[in-house]
Amino acid sequence: MKINPRQVEAFHKVILTGGMTAAANMMNITQPAVSRLIRDFEYAVDLKLFDRDGRGLIPRDDAIKLYREVERLYLGLEHISRIADEIRHSKGSVLRIGTVAALSALCVEHILPPLIERISDISLFLDIESTTHITDVVTGNQYDVGFIFGKPDVKGLEAEMLARANAVAVMSPRHPLAKQDVVTAMDLTRYRPIIPGRKTPLREQLDQVMSRLDLYMNNPIETSLNNCCVMAGNNLGIGVVDFITARSHKSDIVLKPFTPDISIAYLAVFPPQIPKSRLVEHITQEMKTLIEGYL
Repeated sequence: MKINPRQVEAFHKVILTGGMTAAANMMNITQPAVSRLIRDFEYAVDLKLFDRDGRGLIPRDDAIKLYREVERLYLGLEHISRIADEIRHSKGSVLRIGTVAALSALCVEHILPPLIERISDISLFLDIESTTHITDVVTGNQYDVGFIFGKPDVKGLEAEMLARANAVAVMSPRHPLAKQDVVTAMDLTRYRPIIPGRKTPLREQLDQVMSRLDLYMNNPIETSLNNCCVMAGNNLGIGVVDFITARSHKSDIVLKPFTPDISIAYLAVFPPQIPKSRLVEHITQEMKTLIEGYL
């Protein structure tokens, strides 16, 4: 027997409400109809999902596991419904941007204010996420553009190089190395390093450098790029971050070149096989101009 969408709906509502009566009321059908849908669903999936007693249905472990997957389906359907509602009620364009934290300030402070002033009826969604998350979501056509770190060949997506810059070391003016011209990988073995998380492109390259030089970082602090600057400013160690993050940060820090060089690429990525709108092309060029102004 094939699974019927109405069976799935009944299963979802029974778990959600805790009983067949409430589920029947929510579905606008009778309680016996819900009971029949649940029996047919159990037969279709070949699982005993509920224990039955005088009080009604008691979900078994298998039912809870299955419900988690069904709930994901319903969340996806709700997302589609919400997007359709936004499109239906929006008079102007809908723009969805995903950006790494390092470039978010450029969006919020420089790119978006004049854009919103110029296009007053635009609907805007700005998410601050990791490079990995952004590329996954852009692949699923859920962002119009993503601003990330990485390499030009990102998961088959169309990508545009915005700029390239080297990583830098940041520290408090009170740090012993604050008057040194350059911070080296060896310095990260003598002073506490404050470094980005393991899944970030910068961290991957830093680990490769340390491994190649057979060096070991003692007692590192792993955190976000933003917090690397904050904690370095509090004289807790030496932060290694991308240039834009360091240059735009408000903490009391000094910037030093880091050697060996770690090159960071700033990229714009776009959904596959979907033409870029003029609006996306405009903000991409704006971001490129702003980054170049920082370098």
